[in-house]
Amino acid sequence: MQTKTILRKLQRRLDNVLRSTARQVVGLTCFTVIVFFVLWAGALLFSRLHVTEWVFAFLNPGSTFSDKATDMEKVWALLVGLAGMILLGGLLISIFNNILQSRIEKVKNGQVHYVFNDHVLIVGYDRMAISLIRQIAENPKYSGCEIVLQTVCKVPDVRHELFSNLPVRIEKRVTIVSGNRNSGEDLEKLQPERCREIILLGENDEYDHDSLNIKCLEVIAGILKNKKTQVRCHVLFEYQSAYAVFQQQDLLDIDFTPFNFYESWAQKVFVDGKFVIPGKDRNVQEIVYPYLDREPVTAGSPKHVHLVIIGMSRMGVAMGIQAAHLCHFPNFVTQNIKTRITFIDDNADREMNFLEGRFRHLFGEVDYYYQDVNTGEKWDNTATKKKFTDICFEFVKGRVEQAAVQDKLAEWSDKGKNPDKLLTVAVCFHSSPAAIATGLYLPDEVYTNGIPVFIRQETSYCTLSLLSQTKEDGYRKYRHVKPFGMLDHAYDLNRADDLLPMMVKYVYDNTTSDAGMTVDEFDPDIIRENWKDWTKNKETGEQYRNITALKLSNIYNANMSEIKQRSLGIRPGEELSDGQVNLLARVEHNRWNIEKLLMGYRACTPEDEENIRNKVRSKGFYKERFVHPDIKSYQALSKDDKGIQAGTYDVNISRALPFMLSEYKKSKTNNRQNENL
Repeated sequence: MQTKTILRKLQRRLDNVLRSTARQVVGLTCFTVIVFFVLWAGALLFSRLHVTEWVFAFLNPGSTFSDKATDMEKVWALLVGLAGMILLGGLLISIFNNILQSRIEKVKNGQVHYVFNDHVLIVGYDRMAISLIRQIAENPKYSGCEIVLQTVCKVPDVRHELFSNLPVRIEKRVTIVSGNRNSGEDLEKLQPERCREIILLGENDEYDHDSLNIKCLEVIAGILKNKKTQVRCHVLFEYQSAYAVFQQQDLLDIDFTPFNFYESWAQKVFVDGKFVIPGKDRNVQEIVYPYLDREPVTAGSPKHVHLVIIGMSRMGVAMGIQAAHLCHFPNFVTQNIKTRITFIDDNADREMNFLEGRFRHLFGEVDYYYQDVNTGEKWDNTATKKKFTDICFEFVKGRVEQAAVQDKLAEWSDKGKNPDKLLTVAVCFHSSPAAIATGLYLPDEVYTNGIPVFIRQETSYCTLSLLSQTKEDGYRKYRHVKPFGMLDHAYDLNRADDLLPMMVKYVYDNTTSDAGMTVDEFDPDIIRENWKDWTKNKETGEQYRNITALKLSNIYNANMSEIKQRSLGIRPGEELSDGQVNLLARVEHNRWNIEKLLMGYRACTPEDEENIRNKVRSKGFYKERFVHPDIKSYQALSKDDKGIQAGTYDVNISRALPFMLSEYKKSKTNNRQNENL
């Protein structure tokens, strides 16, 4: 393997030399000089032999032949000289030149495949490729890894676009090859079984993008199965419907991490609260997004979060769904105050029906309202039954420039009329010019009251970044306007290995009673070791079903940790009181209810409950069919087959949260120190 690695490096260095015209001239000159001195040394060594004169005649037909030669030998020398002229001066140089030019073209067009090992493979050239390459190159976890990018696009064009946005130190680690991601032959040339990780992006503006990515994933899974290796594969899904299906269940035997551009950005805005602007050098800037709960929503607080989304695009829906995952507060338990998510769109009725069809079990368990500002039509589902969920949705049919919609936005932004409303506005149109035009011409009350406004921008964020900068006098109208949703950056590779979801899984696995866990049990090294084999049940050793859904559940739980911390004033490392644990457990169960409903589960019907009580059907039977017996209010929870009350999991997660936050903070500090080194 070491010999192959050395040969591969030599081969790549030679190809890098051949890629430049200047280097070709220098290399050819050096080659000619070396050959000349070798022949000259040979001539000196064998000058007494008559054969050397034939060699000189062949190499230089104009040289003087020996006087001792006969006429026939002179004629033969003439023929030898002519042959030398034809072969050396014509065919050999021509053939050598053709071989050289062919190799150069193959290298430029990415048609040369090398022997790779322990590399990161990026399949497809999507707009996210640049930021992903930068992440890989700057992350100590991938130190020394080569980055291989396969694409069906013209490699010279990709190389130009890619390298114009990357520093030279990163360019040297990138190899671009041409190939079809659905061709098993092309993929095998990339040695996926030797990869550190695989990132499956697909190509820009591609028809049937998700189906092609799924087909490619099948091919990769087949290669890895034959090689008996396991490699993590991150897969981009463009459409949320396909992404949701692969969130729910595992259809392939592969370490599979699905991600979606729109959900990734929603997490970046609402969970991370910042976007690091990449630059060609190491100097970076940040865009900071105010949290939805920018004021702590405590048990005694009368405040509630209200997110208004203008434009029910894929980005708009993703922002709303992410807010539904996150916005669960203790004052719902104490005062029945709900988070409100409002969608404003000219086709709100059609989009609402589509959303209701996609999340039919969710909409059966939440309050939602509809209003048409054109006709005055209004209705809601609040009278159907009392809901146990803490989220409500609102759909407003109308154009944002209409007076009725503008009046609503102005009223919601008026802190005098709505002092308890924590309002955030997100403009999520498909068109960036339309989004920026809308976001900068909202009612004056939005800007004067400092309401955060997030505007979707596909490419450049510079205009809004400049507008949001504060003057020396401390005021600027658009200081709370922030760009988001840029195409060149979204997915964070570290999220798949984040320590906080690992600790959540660890607590779930070790829940056997309501006694909780102590700080001594939170050893990050032990947790990471357990996480390596997280796909198996610790007690039985059997493979979990729906591994992806379980992992995402842990991530969604971890995403809300800081909101819980703010709402209950939790200090990392300090034990919670019994009252805090009890309240936080109820908040966690409310979050879990929404998570399961969004993932496609439904609550049990009375008939299902009867079957479980009479042991006609087991809980496992229903869970496999996306029916969960614990989707209900916290007070109505029952015990499982082992005698553990379902709420015990919520209690242990809540009791453990301060210790998890403490260890997570230490881990982040250590990671930053390692990066600085």
